Amino acid sequence: MKETIIAVGNGGYNLASDLIAAQLFPNARLIVCDTDEKDLEKHSVNAAASFLFEKLRGTVESGYITFVEDIIAKASDSVIVCATLGGMTGSKYAPLIALEAILKGKFVCSFFSMPYESEGEQKIKRAMNASMQLIVSSNFFVQQNNDRLKEVESLGSSDINKPLVETVKSAMSHMPLEELDNDINHEVLQAYIPEEYRVNGIPLVMIRGDVYPGITDENRKGIFNLW
Repeated sequence: MKETIIAVGNGGYNLASDLIAAQLFPNARLIVCDTDEKDLEKHSVNAAASFLFEKLRGTVESGYITFVEDIIAKASDSVIVCATLGGMTGSKYAPLIALEAILKGKFVCSFFSMPYESEGEQKIKRAMNASMQLIVSSNFFVQQNNDRLKEVESLGSSDINKPLVETVKSAMSHMPLEELDNDINHEVLQAYIPEEYRVNGIPLVMIRGDVYPGITDENRKGIFNLW
């Protein structure tokens, strides 16, 4: 199945670029989205389509999916959402994109990273809320906890997305992306994480299938309206 990669914000674009450079999705169509016009113009050179968002303030609720309807209308049946959470663009728009896609019956994968602890309590709280919204709107997700990168000595400053990308590569070497869902138990999925990225305590990388099997559309929306 041909995938559509939707890169949300600057960090999402960098992650999407690393996934594409790893040749994991050679036939994928790239859509870029941002609230920064200059970044969007720069990134749109390599994209099939681009969307400039308005900057949303305050709490994002499920009703805001009207802002992303045009994006999902251009997406294939298999959607990959890429974002870094904590900032205002990825944290607000990536969950909305995933929600709109899954409500439209698409297969949704979310690849995202969580902020460093040093980025502050406000960003961490925003990222935690967004990650819950993304997870409830995804058939499959991979989360990278950036604060744990310091536990891996082999990683340089340019390798920020490497653990997530190599975990996806490892998982996809076992089975197609569309099969990495709730048919595989969590322990099996975690075993796909390369050995060097398995750290003690809070994981550096977490990989999961559908953690809410059978959830209704209304309950998905309800998660967005909790905060």
